[in-house]
Amino acid sequence: MNSARRLTVQLLGPVALLNAGVPIPIQGQRQVRFLAALALKPGQVVTKEAIIADSWDGEPPRTVSGQLQTSTWRIRTALEAAGLGRDVLVSHRLGYQLHVPAVRIDLFVFREAVREIRELYARGEFDAAGQRIEAVLAMWKGAALTDVTSGRLRLHAESLDRERTAAIELRARIDIGRGKFEDAIAQLSELLGQDPLREDLYIGLMKAYYGTGRQADAIQIFHRASRTLRDQIGIDPGVKLKATMQAVLQQDERYLKAA
Repeated sequence: MNSARRLTVQLLGPVALLNAGVPIPIQGQRQVRFLAALALKPGQVVTKEAIIADSWDGEPPRTVSGQLQTSTWRIRTALEAAGLGRDVLVSHRLGYQLHVPAVRIDLFVFREAVREIRELYARGEFDAAGQRIEAVLAMWKGAALTDVTSGRLRLHAESLDRERTAAIELRARIDIGRGKFEDAIAQLSELLGQDPLREDLYIGLMKAYYGTGRQADAIQIFHRASRTLRDQIGIDPGVKLKATMQAVLQQDERYLKAA
């Protein structure tokens, strides 16, 4: 499949096909959904039933078979117009297969890079991790599958967006390791605004405030977390959050600087 060597797929934002960095026009919502369903499972034969479930939320029209064939033809036509072979998109008896390797699809490049960055972070290589995380987050061009309207694919997109949020949280923890406490405070505060029940975010924010020398603010974050957890879901702070509070009170630098 030499014709796909210059082809890349973007899912971290609007769904897009690019040939050597040049966008290939993919017109119509049906074609965008079809492409997204295939690109989420690179190299695999995706059954017609799975594509239909994703594209029409389990309620396909009577003309669904013809619409799948039309989508295939339109995408192949766009590929040919860009100088690529029709063999990029293959029809099988049971479904369709997109012959683009995972290393040419931004989602899977992102996941592998984040995995490697987590390893750097775990080893305490904060500068190396910090240099990479910025480039990785820059891969996102908006919410995942931005222009896809199918309900089932939107649910999948929300899961992907949570991976982005986790990477932003990782960047904040890396910034704490690098001594960039104010940057970490800004990031963690924004994440807490979106999800005020995440104890790990409060822990990170306490460490960041302590790192700036603002011990009192770190303590206030603990009390804020306690009130939020009790008022909203009726639970007390967990073991890790309580341990962080004790470390702040005792000025336990070793605990508070640990990854």
